[in-house]
Amino acid sequence: METTSILALEKIPNIGSKTVEKAISITSSFDPRTPSDLVEILKKANAKYGRITVPDTKTAAIGWDKANEIWKQSEKHNIQIISRDSSNYPKTLSHISDSPPLLHVLGNINALNRDCIAIIGTRKPTEYGIVAARKLGALFAQEGYVVVSGLANGIDTAAHKGALDVNGTTIAVLAHGLDTVYPAKNKELADAICRNNGALVSEYPWGTKINQSNFIARDRIQSGLSLGVFVVETGTKSGTMHTAKFCREQKRRLIVLKPPEILAGHPTTEGNTQLIKEKIADLVFENDDDIDLIKIEMKHVRDNLLMHHGKKKTNYRYSIQTTLNLAETKK
Repeated sequence: METTSILALEKIPNIGSKTVEKAISITSSFDPRTPSDLVEILKKANAKYGRITVPDTKTAAIGWDKANEIWKQSEKHNIQIISRDSSNYPKTLSHISDSPPLLHVLGNINALNRDCIAIIGTRKPTEYGIVAARKLGALFAQEGYVVVSGLANGIDTAAHKGALDVNGTTIAVLAHGLDTVYPAKNKELADAICRNNGALVSEYPWGTKINQSNFIARDRIQSGLSLGVFVVETGTKSGTMHTAKFCREQKRRLIVLKPPEILAGHPTTEGNTQLIKEKIADLVFENDDDIDLIKIEMKHVRDNLLMHHGKKKTNYRYSIQTTLNLAETKK
């Protein structure tokens, strides 16, 4: 189905994501040309699955018109809209159970299909966490990985900046339309990401406002784009913990930075301690230079996802050390 048709389904009032998925599943070879065609698709979906609201043509036309306006605005602002059928759709993301039917991308679309690692954490980190995140962003970018994060204050911002420090590539996954940047003070950082062959990505179309529930939903995309998720600093109740959960469900590698003794019991590292203590982390990152182990483990993930081995890999747990001179001041 064409991207505009999917977008139109998404914008019909009272049509949710599950209904859109059902409609897509029975119409892969059908290209709707009118609002009436959308109604017919939903009638077929209702006949097959039941309990689907079928709008009248006038209501379907609302979604049709909104979709065309979004398409025009996106094209005007160089935002590409890709569906799961597109060769540009990230292969890693296509393997998760709830991959978005559409992605909206501003910047270098090719970055989506490179090896990625998500570096994430609290919006209110310690100075140690900021320095660590920036250095880790630089370290993995130098190793050839695309650094994925959410453009939020704190750890996310530091990770993006770390990648940019070494002219690396970084992707910001946003929880709203690409017509805005949140937080607003990171607009310059967002522009720098795009200038440096990175990208801003969202499942939400142009004009979608900020909604708190969207932030949890976008966490699955950060993990889904990546081979591994690196938790730098987090409390026990945070979006980072949601991303860690998605990471495990999606069979990515969960890497957790072990806090220094001085931060033991600190509110911003309690999540790290929990993930390590409860053996949820696949890899515990300390302070020596064994980063090759992380690369090997993420290569296993990539091979499983992209080569369709179909064999579940065992999640081994290691204590990992790498050369992070965290006493060094951030750039």
